Amino acid sequence: MNCGKIRAPAVRSCELWKKFNMAKNRKNQAAAIHFGPVVKVVLLCFLFGGSAIGYVWEKNEINRLGRQVVEREKNLAQLQDDNDRLANQVSVLHSPVMIDGRARQLNLGLVPAQPGQVVRLDEPPPDGKMQPRQFAGRPTVALTQ
Repeated sequence: MNCGKIRAPAVRSCELWKKFNMAKNRKNQAAAIHFGPVVKVVLLCFLFGGSAIGYVWEKNEINRLGRQVVEREKNLAQLQDDNDRLANQVSVLHSPVMIDGRARQLNLGLVPAQPGQVVRLDEPPPDGKMQPRQFAGRPTVALTQ
């Protein structure tokens, strides 16, 4: 039994050598075998790229919402200041001195009330007891036939 070249010193017969399948030359391998690793690389690139794009988008959204919150807080503070200013203006305009001055300015012909024109109502004593309320009624008109 002559096997030609002995590849390793431990190999003693050709029969033993024939049991092993050696790798074929890569030029002879099919292209489908190389397609698997390419798919894995492409999928990993999409995964990492998509994650990175999602991360940047989320950060931009957080920044945009933060700017909106700051802008709306400034708007709220401005509106509260306007409310306070207008409330002070209304209280000044409702003061009796201002109303009297405005009535004189417009020559409305208003004069202070005469003592006979003032009706005084007695207020119940504040004893804490609730008394039934009395309401003014309309005078009833008797029907004449």
